[in-house]
Amino acid sequence: MRENRYTLQDHLAELRKRLIRCGLFFAAAFVLCYAFSAPMVSFLFYPVKQALPQGSTMVFTALLEGFMAYLKVAFWAAVVVTAPVIIYQAWKFLLPALYENEKKVLKKVIFWGAGLFAAGAVFGYWMVIPLILSISLGYASESLQALPRLQNYLVFSLKSIFMFGIIFEVPFVMAGISRAGLIQRDYFKQHRKAAYIGIFILSAVLVPSDLFSQVLLFFPLLLVYEAGVLLSR
Repeated sequence: MRENRYTLQDHLAELRKRLIRCGLFFAAAFVLCYAFSAPMVSFLFYPVKQALPQGSTMVFTALLEGFMAYLKVAFWAAVVVTAPVIIYQAWKFLLPALYENEKKVLKKVIFWGAGLFAAGAVFGYWMVIPLILSISLGYASESLQALPRLQNYLVFSLKSIFMFGIIFEVPFVMAGISRAGLIQRDYFKQHRKAAYIGIFILSAVLVPSDLFSQVLLFFPLLLVYEAGVLLSR
């Protein structure tokens, strides 16, 4: 049952304490991640190194661009490392106000939400980034040398990883909307054709120059949508 013993001031003090803990942990994680930023940068740049033609390399054109690249990688790595702590602190803050059934539901939300995001991030890193790089860098030739800029690749790779992490949350969101009664249970099934068209348009936008690559990207996204249809029913 709920515990209503806390005043507003108690809740604010508790919130402040947990925010400070999250902030301190993030600061420590950022320092640690920056200390080990070199192997993380190598891991992040692995797909582009494999896709670059022989003799080509990455470049940076601003004085601080290399430093900022390592700083950004350390920052986002610290965000990932701190995420479980933030979730735990939020859980402990909300715990006294939840019923037992609400606690069970929230545990499932955290577990499946984190799992789907991680699966999407891995898919973006191992599948999408190499696919797009193989197409975009495939135009290199003797008269056209590929020299991708460090900053541009960093933004592209981070966006791809986080974007597909969010895309893989779609089944979870579809199921939540359906089970909350906001739409009919068969809504996503009835609008499957429109969804397929939208998914293919998304694939075409991500890899606009190659039909085969669009099809390769289309089917995993299709499976994501079908998983959402299944869960929503």
